[in-house]
Amino acid sequence: MSAVVSFAVTGALFVTRTFPPSVGGMQTLAADVWETLRSGAAVPTYLVAHRGTARGLPVFVVRAVVRTLQLVVARRVDTVITGDVVMYLVMAPLLRVLRVRHATMAMGKDVVWAQPVYRRLVAWLLPKAPRVLAISEATAQAVVAVGVPASHVRVVRLGVEVPGVSDAGRAASRHELRVRLGLDGDPVILLALGRLVRRKGVAWFVREVLPRLDGDLVYVVAGTGEDEAAVRTAVVESGQGARVRLLGRVSDDEREMLMRASDIFVQSNVVVPGDMEGFGLVAVEAAMRGAFVVAADLEGLRDAVAAGETGVLVPPHDAAAWERTLSGLIADPDGTRAVAHDYEQECRRRYSRERMGRELCDVLGLERTSG
Repeated sequence: MSAVVSFAVTGALFVTRTFPPSVGGMQTLAADVWETLRSGAAVPTYLVAHRGTARGLPVFVVRAVVRTLQLVVARRVDTVITGDVVMYLVMAPLLRVLRVRHATMAMGKDVVWAQPVYRRLVAWLLPKAPRVLAISEATAQAVVAVGVPASHVRVVRLGVEVPGVSDAGRAASRHELRVRLGLDGDPVILLALGRLVRRKGVAWFVREVLPRLDGDLVYVVAGTGEDEAAVRTAVVESGQGARVRLLGRVSDDEREMLMRASDIFVQSNVVVPGDMEGFGLVAVEAAMRGAFVVAADLEGLRDAVAAGETGVLVPPHDAAAWERTLSGLIADPDGTRAVAHDYEQECRRRYSRERMGRELCDVLGLERTSG
């Protein structure tokens, strides 16, 4: 009598079109998702990731399809997770043919992007996804709005790995920034960091809020993007050139220094049709480094900033409310730093990688490590 051969499938594959060293919020999120899967799942895990620019995406898509086919046919993988809705639309036909368990992350803009052909594809294919892992409640609502059954949607709170920052380290970063910018005295440092796109509201903040604020302060803006010209125009037309520093693209080390050096991290998002803030990871990163986070009460920022616990939420487009909130913080820098320290501790607890790893494994049905 011949032995019965078992073909148990016990692996998970993560396929993402955005991954470091390419830079951006989605890249950071993808790296965090992969790390939590790699370290948290008690089954073999595999990664197929695009680490370059959009120019190389067609070649990557072919590689992703071939590698997925190899791993599933070889019975090394029984679960496939795609990194965003765009990647899911590409992979969905293959995943359905292979009849492999699968799920997709949903980041926000990948759900609501208004390009007509893309919208039709989303409406056709995304409702067929067995599981959609939304990075915020706002993203989950957008997913349901395109026809995905609510029972197929799960919000997974993201996790971030940030080294501890000492008071001495913050003081050193602050000194470095003052020297770099040629600042006299000890002004309150407001920071905006990330891609300069319209929804971030940087141009709006310069025009509508900054002129209302009194006191010794400087607004530091780090990043580039399609809205950069509008931001520069706003600086000139508002007469705020002496209080604004536009740094352009910054390195990882400079990014770290800026978050450690700033007193207040400002994420003044505005409503833009066909776009949305899926989560607001940089607000979490800034809070974990001791900056007091003030963000728009909008979309995924409501998940990234727990009001009164890890930061403060302010109504979007309400310049007077922004003025009141920031004026109080600017007038009491020592008190602001003390509260920010408490927020930092709560943020580290709430957005840990370990917790995200447990949630991901549970929702995907993957056995977890015993750690």
